[in-house]
Amino acid sequence: MKKGYHGKILWIDLTAKTHREEVIDDKTYELFLGGYGLASKIIFDHQKPKLPPLHPDNILGIMSGLLTNGRAVFNGRWMLAGRSPLTGTWGDANSGGDFAPAIKNSGYDGFFITGKSAAPVYLLINDSKVEILDAHDLWMKKDAVETESFLKTRHGADYKAITIGAGGEHLSLISGVVNAKGRLAGRSGFGALMGSKNLKAICVKGSHEMVVHDSDAVWNSTSTFLTDLVNNLNDFGKTMKNSGTAGTLTDSAESGDSPVKNWVGVGTIDFPESMANKINAFDVTKYEVEKYACYGCPFGCGGICELPGKKLLKETHRPEYETLCGFGVQLINDNVESIFMANELCNRAGVDSISCATTLNWAFEAYEKGFITLKQTGGIPLEWGNADSVVKMVDQMVNNHGFGKNLKDGVRQAVINLGIPQMESAAMHVHGQELPMHDSRNTEGGLSLGIGYEVEPTPGRHTSTFSGIDEYIEKEQKDEAKLQRTLNRHFGKKKLQSKYTINDQISSPDLGTTLKNGSCAEDIINALGLCNFGFYLGPMVPFVEWINGTTGWKLSLDDCLTIGQRIKTVRHAFNIREGIDMSKMRMPERARGNPTLTQGPNAYSPNVLMWDDAKAAYFTAMGWDPTTTKPLEATLDKLNLPTVKHQLYGN
Repeated sequence: MKKGYHGKILWIDLTAKTHREEVIDDKTYELFLGGYGLASKIIFDHQKPKLPPLHPDNILGIMSGLLTNGRAVFNGRWMLAGRSPLTGTWGDANSGGDFAPAIKNSGYDGFFITGKSAAPVYLLINDSKVEILDAHDLWMKKDAVETESFLKTRHGADYKAITIGAGGEHLSLISGVVNAKGRLAGRSGFGALMGSKNLKAICVKGSHEMVVHDSDAVWNSTSTFLTDLVNNLNDFGKTMKNSGTAGTLTDSAESGDSPVKNWVGVGTIDFPESMANKINAFDVTKYEVEKYACYGCPFGCGGICELPGKKLLKETHRPEYETLCGFGVQLINDNVESIFMANELCNRAGVDSISCATTLNWAFEAYEKGFITLKQTGGIPLEWGNADSVVKMVDQMVNNHGFGKNLKDGVRQAVINLGIPQMESAAMHVHGQELPMHDSRNTEGGLSLGIGYEVEPTPGRHTSTFSGIDEYIEKEQKDEAKLQRTLNRHFGKKKLQSKYTINDQISSPDLGTTLKNGSCAEDIINALGLCNFGFYLGPMVPFVEWINGTTGWKLSLDDCLTIGQRIKTVRHAFNIREGIDMSKMRMPERARGNPTLTQGPNAYSPNVLMWDDAKAAYFTAMGWDPTTTKPLEATLDKLNLPTVKHQLYGN
């Protein structure tokens, strides 16, 4: 009997209007777990190389995690995987909400969609019953939030749905996929891939329960962890519980974690504390009418809000830090209601707020420098701090009209659409994916973030490393003195920053190994379907115990890190097979610190001298050639990846 997983996936061909089950052997789960780990194996083996990103034969994977529907907690993430329409590289995105358990309930560990329907459709999955249904009454008629509500009314409230909005329908390269009335798997542009297949939504329910090997053992680990959370919640955790990531905004702006004015400004000067406080913590949560928790979350860092007098904001998700920073700090906009509106417009259209805000920042700078005119924008002044212009331009971008049509595919394409090569160096992206709201020049965490932006198979993403894995390694090695130093470094009572910039400045003599461990740990988290936030609240997450108790395996932490390395290597090899030179992945010079800032907390950042050496150390530690980044044959043998070896070396 399978334990922790069903051992099968569902393939749906929209061109042929057929579906089939594929049984996956136990060994594959032991090698790749679930989530995008399992997806990396399936997609690498089945994807035809070098197809255009929106070709019908491109595969879209929709995954639950290995620990979904078990007795762990923070286990509510679901994932998308495939070739990114935005970057052309391996792409993945994940979200919380309520869709992950529905996948497992259906009796499958994931769905894989190929082909293209001749007309708009949606999928209705109830256990093994799969229907491909007409979506003409939804396509271009209902946004993502309306579509979810409509499908639940039509088919039953016990169904869970993921949908696209106008962004995906218009094939916006920065569009994502929506669940839970506005929670997005936003990165990599998968809304465009779903839209290119004429697939409006996937609506799922099922009756399959998840079998756990030793339910009591898993629950004992969970109970101990939850008790520890109550007794030893750190300052970051307390902030998250009260106001979610919105509570980190002011500190991030003042500490240098937040980029400002398209990465040329300084928070303490351009967006001082008096402005930041207007879009931070209470000034956001004062609109909250109820707390929101994703599936499997004992914490509940989300919030449902209502802004009086604004019809579209009668029921809306509280903006996250990334959105508050992108449409607020970056654009010098302290009007919180405008950020709520920009957030809701993105959510309903299914557009990634990170990419949308970063693209808009570029446009504001181009306007300031005279490369974009008031006539071009239709009379909308793209001026820093103009809240009305922010909302109007977001509406145009996400709904594909007016000047916003030039921006709807992200910043790399905007440079081309508008013919402004002089502004190419100001386009803040890595290989097409817009940089997030965490400054790589920052001395507290910036180095590992920046390396992740450049070396991650899904480039330009902040959720690519978990530097706190050092603590887990040291605990397993039972070096208590060293453990205490690491605890102090990672989770001590420091000045509060957003979770991804808790101090992880590298001081290890083995820089490459430190970077490798953090990178591989993140792949484990995503393969398990766990939420990153659970790992930053103070107590250590017993994920190894959860894996073993759920499956009956006997993995060590080192075994898990090897699995993470295997997953990372397959995702990386996918890019190499696509003909992408990963050695040339590079942030814009601004993000590297060239020219250096001369004011503020990131002034004269020492990171500028470390990028290339740190990357080479990382590639070497991963067992990849430090010059070409190609995984060495010996590494592929060690990781038991014969198919990858054959694809890369032909033997």
